[in-house]
Amino acid sequence: MSAAFEPSAGHAEWADAVGSYLLGAMPDAEQEDFERHLADCPACRHDVAELRPAVQALPVAVSPVPTPPELKDRIMTVVESEAELLRAAGGRADLPPEPRRPRLPGFSLRPVAAAIGAAALLAIGVVTGIALRDDDGDRPAGNGRVVAAQVAAPAAAEGARAAVRVRGQRGTLSVSDMPDPPDGRVYQVWLKRPGRAPEPTTTLFIARSGDIPIAGELRGVERVLVTAEPRGGSRRPSSTPIIVSRPV
Repeated sequence: MSAAFEPSAGHAEWADAVGSYLLGAMPDAEQEDFERHLADCPACRHDVAELRPAVQALPVAVSPVPTPPELKDRIMTVVESEAELLRAAGGRADLPPEPRRPRLPGFSLRPVAAAIGAAALLAIGVVTGIALRDDDGDRPAGNGRVVAAQVAAPAAAEGARAAVRVRGQRGTLSVSDMPDPPDGRVYQVWLKRPGRAPEPTTTLFIARSGDIPIAGELRGVERVLVTAEPRGGSRRPSSTPIIVSRPV
């Protein structure tokens, strides 16, 4: 290297920082430190001068492609959907689950009973042909009505659909083409009343398609939620809801 470009003291610490500096990828404090070093280091000034033309050429190196007008709509739909789901579940829904969460009363299933319950849930999972609406409206269902539910991405993108069938103060969750819950988890239904945290129900399921009766009355319930929870259920949601329905 020419004597004019001899590195200064501390050059080794900044030798790999030239690219980040030219791309504007340094934090402000680090950039200020590098610029002070740059004033005293001929080698770094030489590298900056050599690489700057290449960096300036990057924006015009590829022909611009117009953004499809529907892209923003798709992105905002996902963002607004996930924000609505998180609001419905409460402020702690996106926090990690607490360790050693106690089980709900009545959920200490013996092995034989657990096996029978799993078999029943799997049997529900093969039910098909549920009639669901594709929009956000309601429609009559015998003596009650069917309320369409919002399904979060990516399940919605995979074709999953859901609705709540309401008869009097009772409800049935109808699901179609749901993805399997994560390993070691089941889907749990929650009832959300105004001004209160979501209340857990004893309704747990792993069905991909079928009708699942919701334990508990829907009186005063503003939202029915479904989250993926550890086997045995949780006392409060540990994940963002995958399904939200407004039965009132």
